[in-house]
Amino acid sequence: DPGVVLTNLTYNYDLEYHEYHGKLDSSKAKGGIGNHLGKVQDASLQEITDQGICLSMHQPWASLLVIGIKLHEGRSWYSNHRGRLWIHAASKVPTQVEVDGLQRFYELHSGVKTTQFPPHYPTSCLVGCVDVIDVLSQEEYREKYPDGESNSPYVFICENPLELLIKFPMQGKHKLFQLDPKILKAAQKTVKKSPAERGSGVMGL
Repeated sequence: DPGVVLTNLTYNYDLEYHEYHGKLDSSKAKGGIGNHLGKVQDASLQEITDQGICLSMHQPWASLLVIGIKLHEGRSWYSNHRGRLWIHAASKVPTQVEVDGLQRFYELHSGVKTTQFPPHYPTSCLVGCVDVIDVLSQEEYREKYPDGESNSPYVFICENPLELLIKFPMQGKHKLFQLDPKILKAAQKTVKKSPAERGSGVMGL
């Protein structure tokens, strides 16, 4: 729930609706939740389109999603959007307590190594994109991903994370919104080709 306490970590989620409910102490999935990812559909039926649709998220969730550590994004509302989803990092700067708490969660829940986390979490900028392959209700989600990371009413199932080499400063909006065509065109040219690559620059900052 918004404001849930996670081992002394209290956070007002606003845009996110992230709910972990003490999963730090109940990690059951060895090798991470990726082990539970099934074959959703034949690749020929999974044509990914890019219409410049964007979602604003708080850090550190935003960066962890576009580098592939976070796989599922919880929301309080359903969306019929499928395909490319650009991720904008909201203006709120995360505290070190928030960052440490979430990183610890993924270390225990998904087996993520410390060296896999980004060195910092930029804000007020476009950070990358993912492909949304499905949006599940919490009931459907628990059936398909019993050890999944989200307890939100609806969960975006994301694949193919791509971090931007250059982070473009911009303002976000509530729920899903359309990117400025110029920013979209520039972003499409600067997504990283290798998930192992890590950038740290914010264009113009």
